[in-house]
Amino acid sequence: MKRVSKALLTLAAIGISFGPAAAAAQPTGRPCANEANRHFDFWEGRWMVRAASGVLAGHNTITVGLGECALLEHYTTPSGYEGRSLNVYDASRGVWHQTWTDNGGLLLVLEGAYEGERMIMQGETTGPDGAVTLNRITWSRVDGDPDRVRQHWEVSADAGETWRTGFDGLYIRQSSAFDYDVLIRGGWVVNGSGQPRFAADVAVRDDRIVRVSREPLDPSRAARVIDATDRVVSPGFVDIHTHLDPLLRLPGAESHVRQGVTTALGGPDGSAPWPLTEYLAEAQALGLGLNVGFMVGHNTVRAAVLGLADRAPTPTELGEMESMIARGMDDGAWGISTGLKYLPGAFAELPELVALSRVAGEHGGFYTSHLREEGLGLIESVAEALEIGRQARIPVVLTHHKVVGQPMWGSSRLTLAMVDSARAAGTDVMMDQYPYTASHSGITILIPAWAMEGGTDALLGRMNDPALADSILAGIEFNIVNDRGGNDLRRVQLSRVPWDTSLEGQTLHDWAVRDGLDPTPGTGARLVIEAVRRGGANGIYHAMEEADVEAIMAHPQTMIGSDGRLVALGDGHPHPRWYGTFPRVLGVYTRERGVLTLEQAVRKMTALPAERIGLRERGQVRSGWYADLVVFDPEAVSDRATFAEPHQYSVGIDYVLINGRITVDEGTFRDVRAGTVLKRGRN
Repeated sequence: MKRVSKALLTLAAIGISFGPAAAAAQPTGRPCANEANRHFDFWEGRWMVRAASGVLAGHNTITVGLGECALLEHYTTPSGYEGRSLNVYDASRGVWHQTWTDNGGLLLVLEGAYEGERMIMQGETTGPDGAVTLNRITWSRVDGDPDRVRQHWEVSADAGETWRTGFDGLYIRQSSAFDYDVLIRGGWVVNGSGQPRFAADVAVRDDRIVRVSREPLDPSRAARVIDATDRVVSPGFVDIHTHLDPLLRLPGAESHVRQGVTTALGGPDGSAPWPLTEYLAEAQALGLGLNVGFMVGHNTVRAAVLGLADRAPTPTELGEMESMIARGMDDGAWGISTGLKYLPGAFAELPELVALSRVAGEHGGFYTSHLREEGLGLIESVAEALEIGRQARIPVVLTHHKVVGQPMWGSSRLTLAMVDSARAAGTDVMMDQYPYTASHSGITILIPAWAMEGGTDALLGRMNDPALADSILAGIEFNIVNDRGGNDLRRVQLSRVPWDTSLEGQTLHDWAVRDGLDPTPGTGARLVIEAVRRGGANGIYHAMEEADVEAIMAHPQTMIGSDGRLVALGDGHPHPRWYGTFPRVLGVYTRERGVLTLEQAVRKMTALPAERIGLRERGQVRSGWYADLVVFDPEAVSDRATFAEPHQYSVGIDYVLINGRITVDEGTFRDVRAGTVLKRGRN
């Protein structure tokens, strides 16, 4: 007889959730057939699976879901095997139907029914060589014990003429004092799908949601009960644009978790850790306050190969960069990010960007870009990103999409139309956005890119040449008037000035006045160079219009992303988005202004970014999915951080659960490090 494959033998050790007939159960109130209800009552719970030899084969968690009329199963083994199934009863035929998939790509479909006190199911699998294997699985209670079930799995390679045993083992129900670790009672579930809210209880066991029930669940079955009366229960917020640079220093990520963020994607704007594998291992070993993933940074890769040279790569150099992108994707990156306003990304041209993005796309990733220009060159820069997506055949995100500078205000109408047209033509493009009219970046963003070739030392060297210095200062002055300077030195607020912390929170206007200078754009240009001479600074640029912010936010393809950096209280003078992005959307733009409905806002912060990233089983409140959850007061949730006083946590976020563990408890942060590293292809 044909030898059974290793994958099939692994599958044979799985606790497939169809079991023997149980004693007649009392009606449960679920809208399903009695046959289904007795089956659910028998199998719901946690099981340990052991081979006949006694060796541990794995663990199986079986939950009721999909309108209370199906069983969802999650099986894991010590070796890393993971499988899931969906189990439903076909009352019209009197049979059970199960579809099983695993992390090795196996698909198995089974059908069967009870025969006396046994459940027998059959199904076929087809191997890579085309050979068909017939599977027959029989379940029966051991001495009538409802908590001990024998599974006998047989396989046949000759259409059932002969059979051999693939697995013979035992399921043992895992008993505990409670069925649920956490029960969230009486809340309004906004599940992330965009559908209307509904009243439901949500039960959590281990790291999973095990019940989303419109009927009240028994609180005595839970170790911890959270009263969510008048509260919203939503998926944890997914921040698709996060500066996680301080992660190894601030692994608890309190400033983000307190906003309700349970998953953050790092490596934006072209800059990311490298090599990625070593960094992720170090982060995981520290313990993480939230789930994190990373992009491959184009600027990081280009700098490693070309330095800060303003030229196209040679074919050999391009091949080296392509290999680095492929390595990063293989290491678990979710896509490629570019920062074409920053060095050295500003020196990259379309062919290079398409070639590298194509590599990321072939690995299943997406492309996110800090556009080359967000002011006067905005339209051309959006077109460039769309062209990269079209040529590289890769999904696109226009990150922190905005319109900078008074001459361009109102241009969101055109950029949003471009997004719609590109989507209609087949390019999968989306946007993310933070809910503020000011951006944040290094002070060198005001300096023309050509002047920065070679880095800061090269810039300062050029300033010693009077002709070059005049051109550089003229370029900075132009940007102050027409771009991020907002045509007013009061609109450039210094956020981090390590060489003179008294300037943090002050503006270029304040600095000029303090030093007895005339606060003109020309003076501002010279102060920018002075800041670079002294070691650099960061700034907040108040150069956007509220109407553009609201128009972009309302677009159905816009997600919410903070563009925030992890921060400790009192550290510098940061942009308030680092503390308040997600509560601000819920408070200002949803409750107060009505730009979004609550369901739309939650979707833009949960399911939409989770789907764009490619996260499995995160971003919605669904039975069987990861228990990343937020409980908030829709009437009170609000940001408190301001441009004048940024170091303030938001309010109205009562509870945050990350992988089933309570991380914010009645508004108080708990540094339990419940997060994990998420990798493309694994999560």
